[in-house]
Formats: sequence, structure tokens, C-alpha cells
Amino acid sequence: MSEHKTTRLAQANYEHAACALFSSNTCRSCSLLDLTKRDRIVSKERSVIETLQRFNLAPESVAPIVLPSNPWGSRSKIKMSVTGTCQDPIIGIINSDMSGVELTQCPLSPKPFQALLETVRSCITSAALHPYQIKERTGELKGVIVMSNRDHSQGILRFVLRSSEAISRVRKVVSFIQSFHPWVTVISCNIQPIPAAILEGPEEILLTEEHQITERYGDIQLNFSSQSFMQVTPEVATALYAKAIEFAREGPCSTVLDLFCGVGGFSLSIAPYAMTTTGVELSSMAVESATLSAARLGAVNSTFIAEDVDNYMRQQITTAPELLVVNPPRRGLSSYLVGRINELRPNRIIYSSCNPETFARDVAALTQSYSLKKTALFDMFPLTKHCEVLGLIVLR
Repeated sequence: MSEHKTTRLAQANYEHAACALFSSNTCRSCSLLDLTKRDRIVSKERSVIETLQRFNLAPESVAPIVLPSNPWGSRSKIKMSVTGTCQDPIIGIINSDMSGVELTQCPLSPKPFQALLETVRSCITSAALHPYQIKERTGELKGVIVMSNRDHSQGILRFVLRSSEAISRVRKVVSFIQSFHPWVTVISCNIQPIPAAILEGPEEILLTEEHQITERYGDIQLNFSSQSFMQVTPEVATALYAKAIEFAREGPCSTVLDLFCGVGGFSLSIAPYAMTTTGVELSSMAVESATLSAARLGAVNSTFIAEDVDNYMRQQITTAPELLVVNPPRRGLSSYLVGRINELRPNRIIYSSCNPETFARDVAALTQSYSLKKTALFDMFPLTKHCEVLGLIVLR
């Protein structure tokens, strides 16, 4: 085990949340931590409303922000960079000066995650997994990623490597890790050879027979592979999917098209109220997970297609669905896709976004034909400035 010292953090009341890493200026990622709970809520809600106003958007209603019951231990997914040396690895984040910040005991991480990271630390030493040196561009281990379901009965551990050179050494510690943490059912290596601030690459090598985990959100159970997108706060994600169902049921939704569908969270939530749902997603692994989830749920009316969204809308869609669902990455919708939506004119659109700025920009580009009827806010990253937005957009 490394001699690197870690800070033990006491659990704190959510109303007056405290963190030793924050108060010591070691990590300031939770930038709203020094505010009261009420002020954090006001800050986020005001920020979203002001963003909408800058784009001349005024929804008829804005639902109060949904918070997790407690931010501490709420994360279902963490991404950590690895710096330092084999004998003294630093697992956490990287400062602007390229120095590492130790965060294995971040209180946002559940206790099983914290314990797993300490085991990973010992494996870095025993397996000679040399941490990547950014300035020198040497070393192999760039980071680790952990995902799990809420009860920690299943989990995924990914080692992000510069090349395949260290895979054999990682393979040797798989049984050791699983003996201490049997909930880690999937272990893999991700290859990220580019010398840039990108934590993971496209190539994934599985080291275990199991390759997926499951998590339940309300009435649906979703499958996740190692490269699947997973909402980091499952309690809030459950509320997000429930609100999407509420928005969907405000009008006809016999045909549903879900763009950037990921593992099918929105499609499968809405499927019981639709005749057909079609999800489109570039990642073939995500589509495989969504298809498996649909089969297990008996959602025979749901189809998932691995395709670039813009290409699909250009080549495959000639008539509008009754309900269009979009959940794009932070950059938002492409200008082509906005134009295509304006051409097709679906009756209603549900837009889920992790970036209120691009959400407002895209909705504003639709306002010649559409109105933003309702919005709902979700605190997916508590204690930070980030806010998830869900909008119901209706044809005039």
C-alpha cells in the first residue's frame, strides 16, 4: 500500500455542507459549497432563468429544482486522473500547473468507491502501472473510472492507459481487486493514446466475463456497458425520467423519436405510453445496451439504431414523429439538426440538456415555429454551478 496520505472527511449536514478538501483550498470543484442550501438553489435557478431571458425565452412554468436528498456519497460514476509515481500515486484531479490533487476520499464518492480506489492504489504499485507524466509524455496509466448501481451490487472499474503495453499487468490484478470488492463485476482497460486532456479513448478491452451492469430508475431497468453514458446522480436521474413521462403524456405521443438516446432512458420511460419509440445513438455499445434493456422490459414497440443523428435525420426521416426527444451533448444541437426540426415540425419536443446556454440557444432558434411551454431543473451535480434542464417545446 502506498504511503501517500489521504484526508479523512467527516459526513456533513446538507444544509451546512462542509468538506475539508474545500476549506483547505485543496479542491474547489464544488464551487457553491460555501453557500447555504437555500442560496445554492436560488443561485442555480436564477442562473438558468437569466440564461433563458438573454435569449428572449419565457416558459409558462419553471418547476422547482430537484435536489438529491444528500450530495455526500451520491455519485454513481467518478473519473479520476492518476499522477505521481508507482510508489506514491496521486488519484484525483490535475491542477492548471499539471500537479496532481489527491481526491480518493472526496465525500461525493460513496464509501465503496473510496475503498476501491485505495485498493487500486496498491495495485498501481504492485503491478508497476507507471502513472502518465504529462510534461514528459511518459508512463502508461492516465486515469481510472468507476461506475456502479445504487446498492453497489454491480460495478465497473476501467483503467485508462496510454497504450496496450500495460494490459497484461492490469489483467494480473483483476482477481485481487474482485476478491476485496466482489461488487466490481466488470473490469476493463481503455486505450487513450492522445497527449491531450481527454480522459478516455474509443478502444476498450474487457478483462472480465461480465460486461454490463444494471440500474433501476423508477419502473425501468437500464443496462450499462463500460463505455455507456450514465447519469452521475441516480436519485436525480429517476426524477428526470419521471418528469419526461409527465411532459410526454400532456399530448399525443403515439410515435416517438429519441435522438442521442444513449442506453434508452427516455425512450424506455415513455414507451408504455406510445405505439412506437425509436432511439438513435452513434455508440453501437449504447444501442446494444438499450436493445437488451428493451427486451428485458418487454418493450416490443422500442427500436434502437446505431447511427450518426444528423445522417439519420438527413437520410431516414421524411415525416415528423408526434413527439421528438433530444438529449444532445454539451455542445447542443447542430445547426443542420435545428433546421431539420423546423422543416419537419413535430408537434412537441422534449429537450434534455446538461448545458442551459446551448439549450437556450437551440430553443431560441426554434421559436419561429415553437414555444417553450415548460422547463424543469435538476441538480445532477450538487454543490457545483452545473444544472440539468428539461424543456417541453410545443408547436405554435
